[in-house]
Amino acid sequence: MTGQEPYWDEQIHQIMPDLEISGIELHQEGLVNDVVIVNDQWVFRFTKTDWGKELMDLEDCLMRFLGPKLSLPVPLPAKRADGVLVYPLLKGKSFLRETWLGFDQEHQQMIADQLGQFLYELHHIGTSELKWEVPLTLAPVTRETWLDIFERIVEKVYPLLLPHQIDWVEWLFDPALGEVDFFDFHSSLIHGDLSPYHILYLPDASALNGVIDFGVAGLGDPATDIGSLINYYGETLIGKIHRTYPDLDRLLPRARFYAQAIELQWALLGVESEETYWFTAHLGGARDIR
Repeated sequence: MTGQEPYWDEQIHQIMPDLEISGIELHQEGLVNDVVIVNDQWVFRFTKTDWGKELMDLEDCLMRFLGPKLSLPVPLPAKRADGVLVYPLLKGKSFLRETWLGFDQEHQQMIADQLGQFLYELHHIGTSELKWEVPLTLAPVTRETWLDIFERIVEKVYPLLLPHQIDWVEWLFDPALGEVDFFDFHSSLIHGDLSPYHILYLPDASALNGVIDFGVAGLGDPATDIGSLINYYGETLIGKIHRTYPDLDRLLPRARFYAQAIELQWALLGVESEETYWFTAHLGGARDIR
């Protein structure tokens, strides 16, 4: 980051003028935000777009509402300015599938209990008390959205696939799109992007320590979050969260669809955007889907 420190020092001091800066770690890979970690203590998120400011406003309200209601920590905003959100750094490493597989049965169950309880709490939070409108999630959850995605896949991704892969896509989509009510759901608050790098694990404590990045969170299908877990960790983990998420079974048909369709969604984004990193976004996921 040579040469950029003075610029970021200035940006940070506009928000927290008395902060002594001893170290800066810059992450500019995101599509919406530049993220600056200061002193291994504070996270500064600077949005890159005008619509990103709107998302940040909603996320700020949502985090302040959700924080006290969830058993796992989430980022709690400390400062808010135009296009900037600041919160204390939550410690932890990305919770990788390889880490999960390395646990014994008892430890796996403990982690599954943490995840199940967090998701059950999130998906069952009432919003009637709020005086502001909770946004719809940006994650695709409606039949119309998935029909549009499928049509674009046929047009733009099919030419890149082998015949057996096309057969698999149609095996996946035909039953879902053929049932008029397949995508019907009871709307809940969801995270919408529950990937390993958004779930924090503390090796020293052998426990989860938080969930971050609620940028696409909002009202949507709770099966989306379960599908993300299936995609990254497999149903071996999902089978263990029943204990703290008692009505999980009703979500599984859609969750299994989302777990597989998300790879096609990213491939489509790669073709449409001509940005090749979308093609590799889901390498290393699980194949443990029933």
